[in-house]
Amino acid sequence: MLVVVGFAVLSLILPPLSILSGAAVALVTLRHGMQAGAVLMAGATLAVGLLSVFSLGNPAPAMMFLTALWLPLWLLGSLLRASRSMSLTLMVAGALGLLGVLVVYLLVDDVAGWWQGILQQIFDPVMKEAGLTDQDAIQTALVSISHVMTGMMAAGMVLNAIICLFLARGWQAQLFNPGGFRDEFHQLRMGRSLSGITVVLVLLYVLQMGAVSAMAGDMLIVLLSLYMLQGLALAHAVVAMKKLHIGWLIGLYVLAFVVLPQLMLVVAAVGLLDTWVDLRQRLAGQGAGGE
Repeated sequence: MLVVVGFAVLSLILPPLSILSGAAVALVTLRHGMQAGAVLMAGATLAVGLLSVFSLGNPAPAMMFLTALWLPLWLLGSLLRASRSMSLTLMVAGALGLLGVLVVYLLVDDVAGWWQGILQQIFDPVMKEAGLTDQDAIQTALVSISHVMTGMMAAGMVLNAIICLFLARGWQAQLFNPGGFRDEFHQLRMGRSLSGITVVLVLLYVLQMGAVSAMAGDMLIVLLSLYMLQGLALAHAVVAMKKLHIGWLIGLYVLAFVVLPQLMLVVAAVGLLDTWVDLRQRLAGQGAGGE
């Protein structure tokens, strides 16, 4: 509980530290079950809530951590413990992201306009203070980003939860089954049912049906983030299978930072293809045939 609360508070200054807080909740849930995870989560929420009330005057940060970080990881950790299926757990994480997108579109009439207003409130003071002359180009960029912000936020939250879960699962494997998480990650493949949903969303997006197509586009961003993870898992599996130098993986991640959107689309496409073709088995068969 001290780890969960401590890193949660520190993440208000350095946000990436929230990963350690969430991973600790997931680890306790994976190791000791739903009840222990719920007790930990309730105690951490109470502690952060009291700290928030005394320092900020309201418990909002505690509710933010509970709803956006600890509760999803408690659910995902419980599901992984019960099912022992990482792919099923990740698909449920994606489903939570899709549900979040749906809720936003049900509650907000003009989603893109709503995001544009938020982005302008954030960037207008910055642009004025910096004295930027080419504000029209920035405004155009903000308008473009506002159309995909819901999907990007949902995908970001899903990926954050998955990273926390991966870290917790890695810790658990180091304690009780060294190397287990690596093998589990190498075999990661989404179910074919998810690819069917992806095809339906692509059709809805292409048909240009107004808000429905916009919502489908945002949902596709969430699903592509899952297939990106599957593509990365495939890359790790191939490097291990073919006994290639780790520099191939380092190069992949370095390239991802340089041309992130384009490369991640390619990796996601490979991951989607792997759902139907099982590239690992084909490559393993080629390796056996070559030997």
